[in-house]
Amino acid sequence: MAADRLHAMSSTPGLPRESSNHRPGEPLRSWTSREPIAPTDAELIIQASKSLSSLHRLIYGDPLTDKDLIAFGRLNSNCVLRWYEPIVSLVGEPRIDPEVVALLKSSVPGLDS
Repeated sequence: MAADRLHAMSSTPGLPRESSNHRPGEPLRSWTSREPIAPTDAELIIQASKSLSSLHRLIYGDPLTDKDLIAFGRLNSNCVLRWYEPIVSLVGEPRIDPEVVALLKSSVPGLDS
C-alpha cells in the first residue's frame, strides 16, 4: 500500500524532482558557469557547512587553523552533494579560483569585505 502511494507520488506530473547524485560521465557544475541559481546555491552551501568565517580568512589571507581545513572539507562535501565543483582546492595549500572568489564576494553576505 505505502509502495503504491510512493510510486503514485513520484509519477505525479508537474512535481519537481531532485536530481540524482549518481550521474556517470556528467561533470560537476562549475561555479563560474553563470547559472542564475549558483550565487544562491553558494550562499546556502556555505551556511550549511558553517564555513563562512573560514572562507573569509582564506580569501583575505588570514592565518588558517586545523578547524578551517575541516570546515573546507565540509564545504567541499556539501558542494559535491549538490553536484557542484568543490569551492576550495585542498591539494597543497588551500586556495580558491579568483573567478569563484569574485562570485562569492558579490553574492555571499559576510565575504564582501
